[in-house]
Amino acid sequence: MRKEILFFAVMAALLFAAALVGLHRGAGESSWGDTLSALFLSGKDADLEYFIYHLRLPRITAAVFTGMTLAVCGVILQNVLNNPLASSFTLGFSQGAAFGAAFSIIVLGAGSTQYNGSGVVLGNLGYVAAGAFAGSLTASAVILLFSFVRGMTPQGLILAGVAVSSFFSACTMLLQYFSTDSQLAAAVFWTFGDLGKGGWTEAFSMAGVCFIGVLFVLKYSWDYNAVAWGESYAAGLGVNVKRVRVLSLLVTAVMAAFATAFYGVIGFIGLIAPHMVRLVFRQAGHGFLIPASGILGGVLLLTADIAAQAVIYPVALPVGVITSFAGVPVFLGLLLRRSLKNA
Repeated sequence: MRKEILFFAVMAALLFAAALVGLHRGAGESSWGDTLSALFLSGKDADLEYFIYHLRLPRITAAVFTGMTLAVCGVILQNVLNNPLASSFTLGFSQGAAFGAAFSIIVLGAGSTQYNGSGVVLGNLGYVAAGAFAGSLTASAVILLFSFVRGMTPQGLILAGVAVSSFFSACTMLLQYFSTDSQLAAAVFWTFGDLGKGGWTEAFSMAGVCFIGVLFVLKYSWDYNAVAWGESYAAGLGVNVKRVRVLSLLVTAVMAAFATAFYGVIGFIGLIAPHMVRLVFRQAGHGFLIPASGILGGVLLLTADIAAQAVIYPVALPVGVITSFAGVPVFLGLLLRRSLKNA
């Protein structure tokens, strides 16, 4: 128990430190004193206060709760599908969202690229987000339908996710092929995972979805433990494995849909965070694994966003680029480890 408490204490400290660094780095040439004074509304720089409260804090809040959401989705999907490579990204939810956004921009004319003082923004974000949300839910609905097929195994659902991902990627490319230059720029820009796309409304919505989703899956934490021991064993203990799997797929689909609809495609957080926790706590139950992976996911995404803004400062890279560069080696390592284990 002491080890678990120490873990949460360290993660909370890292989260606080990363948030302070994120506030300061985003404040341009201001000193730490000016940044802290603006944060507590005790300074004389109204522009800096506006920058912190209307640009930096929403971005930091979005990073924390989006990272938590994606990490918790990864934990649950890996459990109910009995596959360490499962996540909302590898199951095609993100690719479905990308198609929905591209459809809104190219076919419905909902998006346009605009420029402001902090970089590129996408016009009509609400319509684009709605399209992305619908696309992500459509992809998840296909996976849910396959889960009802008699004899469908968890491994079969993973393969269905690969097929769904490929299908929506092909549909997105087809739309882009017939788009104008401005539509193509807007569609490609949306696919970059970027935490600066929304404001407080999106950040608070993400926080609410994360809170409700985590409470729901924690309710089934004992069932997830039983499923991890084997489906037959779980059924013998009275767990309705099919019901748990379908409800979990539905909840994680909604959580991932909100994240991708607001902030674009951010891959591999749901893959990296749960496995990092499992490396330290090999026998951890899901009552601990879910919140631990969540807070680590928040730390990872916030840190990645800070790194994305620092790599080629003052140009800010999309955070999805950083998470993909970090996630691909982990993904390949898991594949190699799984192959060697089965050899």
